[in-house]
Amino acid sequence: MKNQQLYLKKAILFFSLLTTFYTGMYARVSLDRLQVDYQTTPLGIDEEKPQFSWQMVAEDAGRGYTQTAYQIVVRDETGSEVWDSGKNTSNISLGIEYNGTSLQPTTRYTWQVTVWDQDLQTVSAESWFETGLMDPDPNLSAWSGATWIGGSDEDQVLYAHALGVYKLEYELAIDPVSKANRAAFLIGGNDRRLMDKDLNLQGVEVGKDESYIALELDITGLEKEDGRARFNIYRVGYAPGDRADKPLVSAEISPELINQLNKYNRHRFYVDCIFGIFHIYLNGREAKNKISPDDKTSNGFAARGLNLNPVGRGHDYINFPILDDIGFRVPAGQKARFSDITIKHARFPSNPIYRDHANSTDGLFSDIQGVAVSENDYVIDGGENGRLILRDPSRNAAPMLRTEFATHNKAVKKARLYVTARGIYEMYLNGERVGKDYFNPGLTQYNKHHMYQTYDVTNRITPGQEQALGAWLSEGWWSGNITYEGANWNYFGDRQSLLCKLVITYEDGNTQVITSNPQHWKYFNDGPIRYGSFFQGEFYDATKEQAIQGWSLATYNDKGWTEAVAVPLEGNAYMGAFSGRNGQITEFNYDDQQIIAQIGRNASIVKTLTARSVEEVRPGVFVYDMGQNMVGFPRIQLPNGPKGQLITLRYAEMKYPDLPEYGDNVGMVMMENIRSAFTHDF
Repeated sequence: MKNQQLYLKKAILFFSLLTTFYTGMYARVSLDRLQVDYQTTPLGIDEEKPQFSWQMVAEDAGRGYTQTAYQIVVRDETGSEVWDSGKNTSNISLGIEYNGTSLQPTTRYTWQVTVWDQDLQTVSAESWFETGLMDPDPNLSAWSGATWIGGSDEDQVLYAHALGVYKLEYELAIDPVSKANRAAFLIGGNDRRLMDKDLNLQGVEVGKDESYIALELDITGLEKEDGRARFNIYRVGYAPGDRADKPLVSAEISPELINQLNKYNRHRFYVDCIFGIFHIYLNGREAKNKISPDDKTSNGFAARGLNLNPVGRGHDYINFPILDDIGFRVPAGQKARFSDITIKHARFPSNPIYRDHANSTDGLFSDIQGVAVSENDYVIDGGENGRLILRDPSRNAAPMLRTEFATHNKAVKKARLYVTARGIYEMYLNGERVGKDYFNPGLTQYNKHHMYQTYDVTNRITPGQEQALGAWLSEGWWSGNITYEGANWNYFGDRQSLLCKLVITYEDGNTQVITSNPQHWKYFNDGPIRYGSFFQGEFYDATKEQAIQGWSLATYNDKGWTEAVAVPLEGNAYMGAFSGRNGQITEFNYDDQQIIAQIGRNASIVKTLTARSVEEVRPGVFVYDMGQNMVGFPRIQLPNGPKGQLITLRYAEMKYPDLPEYGDNVGMVMMENIRSAFTHDF
């Protein structure tokens, strides 16, 4: 009897060990990297038939595990089954297409995958995905009445010290009473790079008002019966040899444009600049009105026009001159009238970003000695010594938008923010930045596909209290400088705008929707980010921070903000039929545009690098070597910096090597190989 009991105990022990062995073996196989459309738990997808994928993971050192079959079951938020793939004999675990009932917008779905291995043992895992708006209609039928909003015409951002592509117009009338014969409009004044020898290759360091480009109308020649007026261009302070008293370029003006009869009339000048290449016209834009000569060049691929850049020709070189300060130069004892100064974007629709009608109260030059304002003209008196005037026309700052709303006093089930921009955006809710990604909505061919993002902001919403939602916009790829071709500046449009809706779903099933609209949103154009550009850099004024302290909180006083306005495509985007270089007509329109959910992941921080070395290569000039090329932004601390001190950051791919031909530049950052990109932060 004892032997039988002992045998039974051994059998039970053996069976128990065997069971433990097999259970442990199969427990060492799991499923990992469950993805939908190649994303883990994607929030806000628009695909009607998303694709599922997963991976088997051997938790031990075993080999030979393989999938022989799978089954996917998808359920909606109520737990109802919307798709059961059934058991499929297949070793495929990538790109399995959904084939159930139609997915509904803004709905979270859970999905379970079961896998059979080579021994027909099963292992399961579960994940989820959530649909977005699922309606690409560019008329925004899925956006609950939201509209694209931004600033008005007067809110257009101009940062003159980074603008290398533009159109300028002004009117000039030489004064007959003072028997004046010359007057010049000035551009390119006080470029910061020319005021610091560490910031240019020409080796110049000039003082205030000692660098500029003078566009001079000279009617002295008309004193002779067969004489001609001339158009003189002076370059001052840009390179050794530049002179204020000797023109760099001088060209005759046809008597059809200026002659004895009209020399004292008001004349309108049109100045087009693309990376230092100029085309200048007088009293019209036809070929016969062109008064600037084209450079003679043997390079058939080089941009035609007049080059004023001492470094090189066109977009392959460090860009000079940029717009910078503008102004006037009038000789001693003479007077001239300037009016209707207008700065425009170069690319269609060429909207004005600056207009000066010589107002006596807020005109750019109205408070300067030697300047009188009369009949919407600036009357410049040369006085005894001549008059040279330069002022910075920069105005406004990166767009800021905000709204406030009150939530219902009941439990919140979920809250989703759907948002995109023409330009790039950062969203803020109740004082905190939304999301960890950057440069949304990313780059697409916007007239074909424009992406939006979805954020889960449930934990940011407080029931029964005032809330605040804000946005900070910048150019991104929509406008500004996005390639080395100046003709592509403002490739899609010239004004940034925001589109968003916030949907709050309460536990009782009711929803509250907050949308971007001119009625409830406000706009601010005087924040610390004066201008931001991928190619040009960011220009930040820390003295402006106080005015926006707490701007994305409901307690903020936005009295100084103005009403936002609707920003349509028409009149603000590059649209229509255009002639290319070879004369071929091409259409650029938004007829087929779709507003779609984010595809893939957007830019985010993947690593933080610490400088491998820092070297003071010149007094006060420090070069930080990060050890590799990268896309990113600096994090710096200046605890002892005095208020108002200017800090300049420059970025480059390499330093000047220690070779004789590089002279004093050895160790400095090399700017030439990034061509016309400004890449400065101030």
